[in-house]
Amino acid sequence: RARVRARHGMKPLSFFTALFVCLALLLASLYTVAIDPRTYARQQARLNVAERSGFSQEALLALDEAVARYMRGTGPLDDAVFSPREIAHMRDVRALMALCERLLALLAALAALGLALVFGRLRLKGFRVLLRGGRWALLALAACVAILAAWAFIDFTGLFTAFHQLLFTNDLWLLSASSTLIRMFPEDFFRAMAAEIALRFALSLLALVAMGKGMSRYADTRR
Repeated sequence: RARVRARHGMKPLSFFTALFVCLALLLASLYTVAIDPRTYARQQARLNVAERSGFSQEALLALDEAVARYMRGTGPLDDAVFSPREIAHMRDVRALMALCERLLALLAALAALGLALVFGRLRLKGFRVLLRGGRWALLALAACVAILAAWAFIDFTGLFTAFHQLLFTNDLWLLSASSTLIRMFPEDFFRAMAAEIALRFALSLLALVAMGKGMSRYADTRR
């Protein structure tokens, strides 16, 4: 009975621990896509961005590297290539990336604390409890993702605009079609990047669930 009560008392903790893990994986998927010039290049090649933008393939790859470095906070943008408005907007984007880094660190710390508490109390049986808590955390997160996915399917431009209005306190993100950033990253590029983030997130969740189920079965054999 004491063990049953202990497991029951772990339910809220397991739910929030699983939620923190899921959110950390989502943010990690977003961050790794956002700072990776190879991902930019792959999606641009698929969408024929070089041909559409007027940039040579070599020039576009060099610009991708410059933007990725700036997103990571390791290099400036060339004001001979990017306009003052574009650089000001990218400064705001870099601030969001820095916030993402801090949130990711916080979520990872909270998840680690939760995991330590669960496994410290339940040992290997903690995997089963976390899988149950994770089920509800995933359902809650999946509901939010499903709403956004439906909105994106119906009106991606509207969702794209709403996100910019939510995340930025100015209109610097409204750039002309001839600007370097818009030529590099047209709207369909962001649609492809959103799909890339979703794919990475889904694969990381599948790997985590598979590991959890495997360890849960192993724990059953140790009874």
